[in-house]
Amino acid sequence: MRVSENSISQRMLEREQIANRSKHWVRLVTACNHKCLFCLDMDTPRNVFLPVEEIKRELDRGRTELNADKVILSGGEASLHPKFSEIIAYGKAIGYGRVQCVTNGWLFHDKGFYERAVSAGLGELTFSLHGHTEALHDELTQSPGSFKKICKSILRARRDRRMITNIDVVINGMNIQYIDKIVELGISMGVREYDLLHIIPQSEAFRNRDRMFYDVREHLPKLQKVFRLTRLPGFYIWTNRFPIPYLEDLEDLIQDPHKMLDEVNGRRYQIARYIDEASPLNCRQPERCVHCFIEPFCTTMDRVVARQRAEGWEVWWVGDNLLDPRPAPPGVKQLGVQVQTAHELEALSERTRLGLYAQIEVPGPVPRRPNQTLVAHTPAHLAAWIDGPHDLVIHLTAQTAAWMLEHREQVKAALPRIHLHQPSHEKMAQAKESDVRNPTDFFRALNLRIRTSGLPACMTPGVLLVDEPALLHASIYDPQTGRPTPHGMAHYHIANRYRGKSVRCEDCRLDNRCEGPHINMIRDQGLRQVTPLIEGPWADEAARQLEVMHPKPISSLGNGLLPEPLVASLPGYAAPGPATRAPLAVIQEAKQVKHEARMARIAARQAKAAADKVAHGDD
Repeated sequence: MRVSENSISQRMLEREQIANRSKHWVRLVTACNHKCLFCLDMDTPRNVFLPVEEIKRELDRGRTELNADKVILSGGEASLHPKFSEIIAYGKAIGYGRVQCVTNGWLFHDKGFYERAVSAGLGELTFSLHGHTEALHDELTQSPGSFKKICKSILRARRDRRMITNIDVVINGMNIQYIDKIVELGISMGVREYDLLHIIPQSEAFRNRDRMFYDVREHLPKLQKVFRLTRLPGFYIWTNRFPIPYLEDLEDLIQDPHKMLDEVNGRRYQIARYIDEASPLNCRQPERCVHCFIEPFCTTMDRVVARQRAEGWEVWWVGDNLLDPRPAPPGVKQLGVQVQTAHELEALSERTRLGLYAQIEVPGPVPRRPNQTLVAHTPAHLAAWIDGPHDLVIHLTAQTAAWMLEHREQVKAALPRIHLHQPSHEKMAQAKESDVRNPTDFFRALNLRIRTSGLPACMTPGVLLVDEPALLHASIYDPQTGRPTPHGMAHYHIANRYRGKSVRCEDCRLDNRCEGPHINMIRDQGLRQVTPLIEGPWADEAARQLEVMHPKPISSLGNGLLPEPLVASLPGYAAPGPATRAPLAVIQEAKQVKHEARMARIAARQAKAAADKVAHGDD
């Protein structure tokens, strides 16, 4: 069945709304009754059952701090917690619209256990099914009988109109050739929603990498067969951590970028230790990072820290929060603000020693001041400022592109003062509404050597390639501590630095100096818009320009970027103290102390018994 482009686009926007429903993951246990060959959590302290009060505090945090409407209970195997139903009921009581559990299904095959959980308020079950046969599933889970129990649990949930039922599959080297059969099994049980998780190099998955990892290209036809089910009415296929380059022509399946928030939240204690103690994540190894879904985020974090240490940020962006208490770090030259009128800039210029980088919503005359840059993001701004004295950053949109083509001679006369930048967008809906369609055609028609950033060279023929404006967002930093936060870094990465490329980019001369277009431009317009530059005048010229801009290939964790030393707090704030310990680590240490004390008591009793035996002359 052929699906129209408009239909796919509308479906993507609907999926974006679903994916962006505010949700909160809460771990109940690290215990599990399976020993999966690909387990990502085997390196966490095992067999920990978090105290109910600790879990309730985390549930409360999801509602009060994150405004989450949905909670996902996870583990280990969350259903093993002895207070499982009580925890579900508490989640519903404090206002979560839906309580979901990710499970291996072992306990839910029991009718009584299932009914207690549903009566408490459980509304969605995600079953982890990894094989289409008992032999394959049980081998992967290392748990004989697991296949029969999960199938029974899935069938029970599907018969229950109160329950939303879906399946996740960890795709790995042992089951990839059967991925279509696994989904067919799920369909035969009535399931229409699937989360397909790409294997990542953590814990057991990395230790068993010879069996777990596979060449995606070799299996693309079978993967695409399954992926295309999402085009059928009533089917939902989600890819989880799946590499962007392999989803060309299936961009509607690229995972919503906000999934990165869940990934970072799950590692927030480790990330906070890196930020506040310069203690790198224990998984930081190039041979692992190159396969890892969050590697781009980790690279962004390092670049932010490195540039702050080098005092290389030019603009301290506070946006419309003009009273933001966070002071700019050393080296910043301009205060970046979003104001309604030029009149507001006058008051700002009297309050700061910095120059101004200003996005003014209502265009009009703006007094010229030293070290001032204006941001033009509509045709009205261009009409008001293109012939003026100001330095201009022009945001490339469908509307500004049309104006520039119509007024090409004015643009040409202003070339020394203007910088054309393709902005990134946090959501695909924003990209669809704003971005110029097919930027390559626009630049060919404009045919000016205009300073340009935010797009790869293959999409900007004939321009002068420059780095994008160096805006450091104040929202990255905690206003109470003056320290970068994991959540702030993650939001910054999603909205500004999350990019992707095609597999075809491997053939491009500029591959190691280019990171591709922003993720939501890719999701909106597809990967076909990137064209490897291999030979020809523009390929030669673009290569020369980028080699001047970046004498060395762009560094990332995947190619050996070294950890950053500790970064200073913002001016006026105290130096960082020790990062908050992860609750699991604290619980595990307490268990270890108790275990060592118990072993010491046993050893003391044994020593005393041996001494008594010697004292009494016993053999």
